[in-house]
Amino acid sequence: MPPDWIHSAFEFGAIRLVTSGDFVVKPGWVYGPVCHRNYQIVYFPAGSETRYVWADKSIVLNKPCVIITPPGETHSYEFDKSQPVRHLFITFYGDDGAVEYPKLPKLNESVCLNSVEETFVPHLIKQILFLAHKKVYLWEERCKLLLVSALAELEGLKGMRPAGSAAISDTKNSWPVLKALDYIDRNLKETITIAQLAREAGWSHEHFTRKFVQYMGMTPQKAIVKRRIDRACQLLVYEKWNISEIAYAVGFQNVHYFYRTFMKVTGMTATQYRKIFSSPHLKHLAPVTGLEASYPLNQYFRYS
Repeated sequence: MPPDWIHSAFEFGAIRLVTSGDFVVKPGWVYGPVCHRNYQIVYFPAGSETRYVWADKSIVLNKPCVIITPPGETHSYEFDKSQPVRHLFITFYGDDGAVEYPKLPKLNESVCLNSVEETFVPHLIKQILFLAHKKVYLWEERCKLLLVSALAELEGLKGMRPAGSAAISDTKNSWPVLKALDYIDRNLKETITIAQLAREAGWSHEHFTRKFVQYMGMTPQKAIVKRRIDRACQLLVYEKWNISEIAYAVGFQNVHYFYRTFMKVTGMTATQYRKIFSSPHLKHLAPVTGLEASYPLNQYFRYS
């Protein structure tokens, strides 16, 4: 997914959305095998025993994740047999109608990305569906811009690398880091040490710190603080808790230290953040611990 494609997409003609939707399917349903001519992003907001199969490979989607399927790849979804499964999807292609549009991301095979909950990707996908349902002014152009943003966020999940260095292997290097990030997210309220994160990743303390900085562009200590503040930002917008309650909920034992850290990271106070970003037009987004939608589920949205 080269940066020049991201820039060119703002011309609106570089990308076309085909369909999108938010579906809850019955337990045990099997979709496929099927082969699409277009790219498809599928977001699973909750882990389950659903299995994704492509080529001679398969993976159980037991964590929230995004699947990106390139054109021409035969694949199938074997949905969890014990519970209904919700998934959101967007299908898109290049506007020249070609299967391999030169400025779209070049994928040799499907990609599964975890740790999407701490990015804007879920909100961006839901906003695309909201606009497609309401069809407000410039809704298709806005959907395209949101899709570009989602693709950039997903590209970031695949790993950062310093200029001139070799690309980081997703499976060998990024997966242990993502496991450490998942551990942070699950234990924000608790004391988190670098030694614990290194054990979670299966690396030594020194090797973990070096690889973490290479992948994330920041030290593990800074990442812990940032993810605590990011979660606090979500709670400020979607919950009615007072600021002290939010500080404790994300792992700060000293409220005054939370105030100082929040100001340093965001450039504003927590009160200012809540006032600015608790805008009514954002209320259709799902709150941190709930499921709401201002568009109908189990319905396809189509684009011209």
